[in-house]
This record gives sequence, C-alpha cells and structure tokens, in this order.
Amino acid sequence: MNTITRRLFVLFLLALPVVVSAQNQNEEPLPGWNLKTNLLYDVTTTLNLGVEFRTGGHTSVDIPFNYNPWEFKNERKAKHFLVQPEFRWWPFSQTFDGHFFGLHGHYGIYNAENWPSGPFSQYMKNHQFQGWLAGVGVSYGYRWNFNYRWALEATLGMGYAYMDFKRYQCGTCGAPDGKHKDNYFGPTKVGLNLILGLGRKPESTPAPVVQEPVIIAYHPTLTPSFVVPETEAVKVRSESGKAFLEFELDGSRIIPGYRGNAAELQKIEQTVEYVKTNPDATINGITITGWASPEGTWASNMRLSEARAKSLADYIGNLFDKPLDNVNFKGGGEDWASLRAMIEGSDMAAETKRVIMATISDTEDPDVRERHIISTVGVSTYRHMVDNFYPALRRSDYSVDYTVVPFTIEKGKEVIKTHPGDLSLNEMFLIAGTYEPGSDEFNEVFETAAREFPDSDVANLNAAASALGRRDTASAADYLSKVSERGDAWWNNNGMLLWLQGDAAASAESLSKAGAEGSANAVEMDKHLRSLKGY
Repeated sequence: MNTITRRLFVLFLLALPVVVSAQNQNEEPLPGWNLKTNLLYDVTTTLNLGVEFRTGGHTSVDIPFNYNPWEFKNERKAKHFLVQPEFRWWPFSQTFDGHFFGLHGHYGIYNAENWPSGPFSQYMKNHQFQGWLAGVGVSYGYRWNFNYRWALEATLGMGYAYMDFKRYQCGTCGAPDGKHKDNYFGPTKVGLNLILGLGRKPESTPAPVVQEPVIIAYHPTLTPSFVVPETEAVKVRSESGKAFLEFELDGSRIIPGYRGNAAELQKIEQTVEYVKTNPDATINGITITGWASPEGTWASNMRLSEARAKSLADYIGNLFDKPLDNVNFKGGGEDWASLRAMIEGSDMAAETKRVIMATISDTEDPDVRERHIISTVGVSTYRHMVDNFYPALRRSDYSVDYTVVPFTIEKGKEVIKTHPGDLSLNEMFLIAGTYEPGSDEFNEVFETAAREFPDSDVANLNAAASALGRRDTASAADYLSKVSERGDAWWNNNGMLLWLQGDAAASAESLSKAGAEGSANAVEMDKHLRSLKGY
C-alpha cells in the first residue's frame, strides 16, 4: 500500500464526528452522561454509537463504537469495526461546555476492497485489504449546548496508527501476497456528533446575592433666587407700527379708499384709540418717519417721503378731539438699509447678492448707485427687486409715546390681563407675590414679564427661577441663556439647574460662585456630595 493510499484509508477508518454545540456561558447544569452519533458516519451507512461521561469538574471520558458490515454493488466494501476511547480536558468552563482537548487511543479491524480511483487511488481499486490497526493521538474540539438535552460537538485529531494487514491481488480471487506492516502518522479524528444528554436535570442553585453596602445619599433642598426689580419712577411706553399706505403717482395726499389704504389706516386708528381712550395714559408725543424706495432721484424721494409723513401726521392728529402740539414727522428718503437686509435674507444667487451689496457699499451717490445696480445685474433682476422688495420700502413708521400712571396691585391684576406692557417689572413682581409660589397664577406673571421685557436680565432671571420651582429645566436654561450680566442670582439659579440636570459636581461649582445669594444652597449641595462618600 503506497503512502498516500495508506494515509487516506486510515483517515477514512478513523474519522470521528465534528461536534458543534451552543456554549453554556452561564454555568447552567449539564448532563453527567451523553449518547452521541457521528453524523459523518451516518452518511456512509456506518453504524455508530458513542457514550461520554463526566469524571470531574473539567474532565470526561468519551468511548465511540463504529461498525460497518455492508457490502455494496460490484463487491465494493469498507467493512470495519473501530473503537476509539478518549480522555478529555475542558479547561475554560465546566465539563461538556465549550473548548476541550483530548488524548485518545484506537483499535480497529477492517476488510476493504474495490474502491474507485481517487481519493483511494487505482491501487486500492484492484486489491483487497484485511487487517487490524492500533494507535494513539491528540485532539481539539468545541461543544455548543442547545439546551440540557441536545448539543453538537466538533473535533479534529492527529496521531499515530500501527497497521497489520494482508493484501490480495483482487477482491474475489487469489491468495494474499504476504503479511504487511506499516506505520501511519496523520489525522486520526474528524467528525460531527449529535449529542443526547441522559439523566434528570438538577435544580439550578441561584447564585448567592452579594449585599452591597447601602449608601443613603442626602437629598439637597435648593431654592431659586428671585430678584426684586427696581421701581420705575416714570413708566414711559410706546405703541408703534408700520403703515404701508399707497399714493397716487408722485402724490402725498392720503386717500382712505385707495387700494389697500383702508386696512392700513384701521391699524393706525386702533393703535391711537387705545392710548386716546386709556384714562391711565397721557400722550407725550407722536413720531412719524416716512420712507421711499430708490426709484427716481434722491432729492425727489426725500421731498416725497417727508410730504407723505406730514400727511399721515395730519391724519393722526385729526383722530383726537383737540389739536396735539407734539406731533413730529420727518422724511427718511430712500431706505437703503432695509433694502440691504431684504437682499441678504432673500433667495437670490450668492454672486448676485455680492454684486448688489458691494455696489450699495462702494457707491456714495444714491442716484449713481441705482444706475450701477441696473447695469451690473441687468434689467430683469432689477425688475425683480422693484416688484418684490421696493413696495415694503415705501412706508411710514409711526410711534405713539405715552406715560402710564402707577398701578395698585388690584388694578395691576386687571391690567396684566389686557395690556401687560403698561405694568412695570416691579408691579408685576408685587402681583406675583400675592399668589402661592409655584401656582399657575404665580408662574404666569413671571412668564408674562419675560415676554413683555425680553431684554431685561431681571425679567429673565425671575422667569428662570419660576421655571426651576416647577422643575422645568428646558425653560429655565432658555431664560438663563438670555441673561447678559451673570451675578450671584444667576450663579445660584444655574447651580440649581445643573443639579436638576443631574450634574452635582458642576452644580456645586456654580453655587460656590453665587456668594451670599447661594450660600444656603451651597451648604445643601456639600451635604449631598459628602453623603455620597459615606460621611
């Protein structure tokens, strides 16, 4: 028997199952005994059965038996009996779980003949072999456990086999050509085993519960800071708006029924009416500024804007029962500043915007400026500007300035419902003080103050404090972000916000900057941090 034939034939006889099983990482109980069958032998019609039993926490013994008594068509056969006991070590987990290494022995008898060319060669096809083999080997495998009963296992081994056999010239004739002996080194195990666990599944013992030391953290009680607004000695207010009145060509006379003038004049009358009929208000003056778009010359547009502003001043003056001495008007001329803002915010092409903006900035003479824009961007783009931007430039800005008398708290509660802007921040603060802290009425007063005075640090600080009191961290963060001067009250409220957001360390740092305003909260936060350390 040549070397290649010998190795392939021994491997064919010694092939053992490759085990594939779901590894039990949680140390679940596994059977002490297992029955198994080699799926690869099953495919070759070889009868096989193995038994494996536990010998320790990380060891086991596996004993497989394989028997093939069959003779196939054309007198082809691979009759054999093979036993291959193995001692196994499971180093990384419990026995029957995961990786294992094995030391095995093997003994077998065989009678094989008439196998086709490759993989057993032509020499194998024309001869019959009868004999026995014995040897040892080492192996590696892995097992996955599907559940307590079922598993798969993969294994591969290498080793040595001593072979003693007779060789016949053909499978059905002749005498043997003598006894032969041979030594084999190579693969001795390869297989795929389906495993059935035997025995009753033991009750699993729950892992002992390790009782960790319980640290009871001190829960700080933090208080937001409210700032008392200064008293407003004279409450000066203003009602303002923009009137987009339309005039006849080059005209300045207001015609109420002309195009959309009726709606614009109604807005003006409503503004004036509130101040005129308010017994708590005294009109200080009315200011009107007229504006024009850049068509035509700068001089004519200046005269036209002033004439139209005067017409609106006269119209508003006639709304009062007696003449007003303090009605001021002026012409602003062409409103290039507003035109710049409109172009910057438009969806015009970036290069077109750049050219127009550069022309406006670099050309001092407004009449030359307009001609340059037309020549650089073209008539079509300029017409787009005339149709879409210029109408909003032709307007009159107006404001009615008035003084409001101080209010009592009860009067202020009525005014805050209808015209809260007439109240001062101090008056609103006093009104809030009459409500239960944290109530809807209390919170609404500070929300209103922040809406009416959006640029006031005091209004935003108090609105943030109100939000913190109701645990509204999103609103509190928004109000605090609007405060420009970060004094003690800001640091205190910011510290409380950080605590509510879950950052105790940052909260303590912020409170440390709050001075006397945050001293009580700083003490509370220090108690909390110390309690986390167990003291």
